[in-house]
Parts: sequence; structure tokens; C-alpha cells
Amino acid sequence: MNKQADMTIELFFIFIISIFTIAQEFNPAVDELILETNLDSLNKYIRELTGEDSVMVNGNMLLLQNRIYDQNDSAAEYIKQKLTEFGLDPIEQQYSSDGKNIYAIQEGSVYPDEHYIICAHYDAVTDYCADDDASGCVAVLESARLLSNLDFEYTIIYAFWDEEEIGLIGSAFYAAEASQNNDQIKGVINLEMFGWDSNNDMEFDIHTQNYANSVELAELLVDIDETYNLLLEPVIYNPGTTASDHSSFWNEGYGAVVFSEAFFGGDGNPYYHTSQDRVEHFNQPYFHELSKLAVGTIATLANPIITSIQSTELASNDLQLLNFPNPFRDKTTIAFNLPKDGNVSVLIYDYLGNEIFKLSNKHFYEGDCDVDFQSSSLIKGIYFVRLETDFGITTSTIVKQ
Repeated sequence: MNKQADMTIELFFIFIISIFTIAQEFNPAVDELILETNLDSLNKYIRELTGEDSVMVNGNMLLLQNRIYDQNDSAAEYIKQKLTEFGLDPIEQQYSSDGKNIYAIQEGSVYPDEHYIICAHYDAVTDYCADDDASGCVAVLESARLLSNLDFEYTIIYAFWDEEEIGLIGSAFYAAEASQNNDQIKGVINLEMFGWDSNNDMEFDIHTQNYANSVELAELLVDIDETYNLLLEPVIYNPGTTASDHSSFWNEGYGAVVFSEAFFGGDGNPYYHTSQDRVEHFNQPYFHELSKLAVGTIATLANPIITSIQSTELASNDLQLLNFPNPFRDKTTIAFNLPKDGNVSVLIYDYLGNEIFKLSNKHFYEGDCDVDFQSSSLIKGIYFVRLETDFGITTSTIVKQ
């Protein structure tokens, strides 16, 4: 941070949710992404990006110990390499001899010209700087890892700004160019320091001002924290700080927020802007929860489109499939009515369309049939039951609580 700068669910379904009424709707797809936010993954990235562990970059084994603005080319290459691994095409926006932003665009399927940006700054002031702002960067990377293979209504831009520490230069360049091009940026979620919580109170700062939909974006963060039972305690500041890259977008009239540890709430990292700002000082559960919030927020805004499993449906009076109870905890009964004898497979899929259980593959007789599904090993979320018979296929949705 730059202080100087001041459940009706069908198999074929689309989660269509207004971004500012999401608190009233629990989206199992978003919940699944939040649950999949992985602390080991986050720590792997941050140890590599801050020079704690060596990493192969462009065929060379390196320690990325320093990300000072005129010495961070290898860090930029590392970020590009990770985005490529996630199936994205990174873009290097060189705007000066020393300055370059790195970003990748995941085009939306319904509104490709309308963008949501999740971002952080990758430059630093000295060695390591794990909290400021490698922590925000790796939460962007984790978001890209989890979201890049899914379809969303809106375009997502995963962005890493340069030269924040010397005046928000990289983000200002991008925002000004976006404004000049009339880019439809619907919201910017800027991630700042995520690692420090000395009193373990889970409090964090959200900074907003009355530009475009910035206030609504701040309220959305609070809603997601509550809706998905995260452990965080949000505090909104309005008018909030202009001391990070979100304010570059305010200056161009776009909606934006920044959220971070309770820097303005009196629990600032004492190692801030020193080479002692290292991952060993992180409050790991806090780091994890803030990263979950980042993933859940950008997923909610971009709006996931799930069309995981393709099936040929029979008319409901020909082949009926029910499950009870639904939602369920440890066990549900999958019941079906067969119009005639035949071989039946009962399969369970996760919400991404991956087969995870085969409950049955045998001959059943005409009439009422059922199969029990013991589910204690599953995490909560949305799953699909697929009934395959000799005379047709149908599906139903079950929700694990």
C-alpha cells in the first residue's frame, strides 16, 4: 500500500443474480469456489513470489527476492507464467522503460464487453514484502486458478499493477486508457495486504467513496462475508483511502473498492515497508479467509454459468427421478420410477460435471426403485444425480448441507 498517495435448481441452469441483491441468494457454485480456495496453493505462490523458495522461471531457477519497480522483471515473468499455466493468455502492458502491468482477460459468454477487474500491485519497496502486496497478488492468482476454466456471464480481468509504490503509475495508465477507449468496467476489486492480524479478531478494512457503484461494491463484500459464513469482521470506510490502485479508477469515474487487513483500524503490520515483511509473520487463517472473500466476490460479480452435464431428457411421465431428503447432510435416498424393466446406472457428479460416484449399474424391474447415497465424505455444495437407462437418461440436483 502506498501511504504517500493517500432450491429450484435444474441440470441445465444459469445462476442469474443481480450483483447488489446477492446477499438474498446463496449460490452453490460460488460457495464451491470459496471452499476450493486452497491455503497450500496460496502459500506456495507467496513463497515463490517473495523469494522464500526458488522457482523455475523461463527455464531458469530463480529467487524472486526483490520486486522494486525497476528490478521486478523476473516477478512479472513469474506472474505471466502462472497465468499461462491456468490457461489464460497474459498481456504485458509496457507503458514506460521501467513500468509494465501484467493482466489476463477471461471473456464473458453473455456480456463480453462488460468487465470486472480483480487486481493487486506486484511492485514493492525492498526485499520480500510478503504482505505488501504479494499477499494480494497471490489471491488474484488463486482466483485465476479456480475461475479460469469456468464460464461466466461477464468478462473477468486478472490484473497486476506496477509502480504503485511510487505513485499508482501502472493502474493510472490502465484506467486512463480504459476511459479513453470507453471500456465498460463494471467494478474493480483491489486487493491489498492480507497477512497481518495480530489480535486474531478477523477485522478488515473496506475503502470506498461515492464514485459510480463503489458503495454498492463495498456492501457486496459485507454481504458475501455473511452469506457464505466467512469468519471475517468487515469495517467500511467512506470516504476511504486513496492510497492504492483502486483510486486510479475513481479518478476516471469507475466503481472500485479496496479491502485489506485492518491497517486503518489500528492493527497495521509493524514490518510494513521493510525487509522483515515476510510470510512467517502471517496470520494464516486470516490470510485464507480474505482470499476466500476475494474469490467469492469476483465469482459473484462475473456470475458463473454452469451447464456441466449434457443429457437427453425423457418426459417426466416416462422416467421419474426424485431424491429425499434434499438438501441433505449424511444420507439421501435416490428414488426413481421405471416404465419398464432395464439396466440402470445411477451416477453422482460434482457441479463442474466430474463423475465422483457410481452408485449402481444393474438390472431393475419396472415400477418404484431406490438407491441410498451415503455422503459423509463430501463437502457441502451442489451435486447432480444422473440416471442412465436402456430407454433414456434424466438428471436431478441434490444439495449437501
